[in-house]
Amino acid sequence: MNAVTRPFCFRCRRPQEVCLCADIPSLDVRTRFVFLTHPKEAKKTKNGTGRLAHLALPGSEVLVGVDFREHPRVNALIRQGGCWLLYPAARGEDAGASQAPRVLFVLDATWPCAKKMMTQSTNLHGLPRLSLEVDRPSEFVTKHQPDPRCLATIEAVDRTLWALTEHGGERWDAARSEALLRPFRRMNDIALEFARNPPPGSYRRSGPFRPPESRPGRSSKATGRNIVFLG
Repeated sequence: MNAVTRPFCFRCRRPQEVCLCADIPSLDVRTRFVFLTHPKEAKKTKNGTGRLAHLALPGSEVLVGVDFREHPRVNALIRQGGCWLLYPAARGEDAGASQAPRVLFVLDATWPCAKKMMTQSTNLHGLPRLSLEVDRPSEFVTKHQPDPRCLATIEAVDRTLWALTEHGGERWDAARSEALLRPFRRMNDIALEFARNPPPGSYRRSGPFRPPESRPGRSSKATGRNIVFLG
């Protein structure tokens, strides 16, 4: 017997019954965000927040891959100048530099995948880096975070825009921040409601819902790092 296929939204890539498109704003910003998305992240259809950020920022781009050394679009942007990388660095550049980024590359992946992408993409190594200090935990409550300072990609974008605004490179405010994060928060609400009240006939191997912080097996690999992207 063929499985029943639910109607699908090809824009936000979620089932139509939990489509987030009505919550996704259109926000013009000065910085061109270019999401370098790991293939595993690109395949996510339910909780890939990098795509939500991309849909909310009309001037942004998504480029899928692992090794971007020979990627023509990435190298063309680098040659034009003004490119920065959102990535931790012990002595990295930050938003307080004299010139704000024209283009900001964002590695859209889990931390292990982002680290591999960075290792292989040597053309990114010479770019000035913007590092964020994470002073509050992620709102990605349904995700089992390896560290309390881990952020969803869309949260990293929001905090980056706040940091750039602080130094004159952007004009970000509470209303625009709320609009950007609205679909992400709605996604969390949907997941939590399903976890707490699964529909009849659903199958939950993990048993009753437990908050991520109460689950065993938390990793210590991210200790000491100030930002991690979780997609």
